[in-house]
This record gives sequence, structure tokens and C-alpha cells, in this order.
Amino acid sequence: MADINVKFIHPTDGRELTVTLDDSITGQEAVAELISASFIEPDSQGYSLAIKGGNQIRPNATFSESGVKEPDQNTIRVVPATDAGN
Repeated sequence: MADINVKFIHPTDGRELTVTLDDSITGQEAVAELISASFIEPDSQGYSLAIKGGNQIRPNATFSESGVKEPDQNTIRVVPATDAGN
């Protein structure tokens, strides 16, 4: 377990939120924390997280497992989930 600096990008207005978090947090836990901090609104369809220029962070995968680590510039896009394509 290690602390990492992460910058989240808001899905609609481009606001940024920079935080330090433990790399053992999962994508699902991170989304819950972003909702709790009022950075994003709860949405019945949910959200996904994507490393800018890289992979998606699966809901049950940790940030470490997804390749988010120091000293990289860790920018994470918050992406609204949709029913498109279903």
C-alpha cells in the first residue's frame, strides 16, 4: 500500500480535484468518495473511471492493479455510464 496523488476530471464541467489516496482503493470506492465529497452527483447509471491516455479502472480493481502509481502524473477522467449500445 502506498499513497498516490491523483487528479480527477469532472465529467461535465472539466473541474479538477487533486487528492492523495491509498493505491489499494478500488474504482467503486473512489466513485463513492467523489459522490460523498459532492464532486459528482449520484447517478442511477453510475460512473466509470479512466486513466487519461490509458486504461479504464474496473470497479473492483485497485488503483495499483490498474497501473496508477507514483511518480506518474495520474489524471483520472470520471465518465458517466450510459445504456448506449445495450
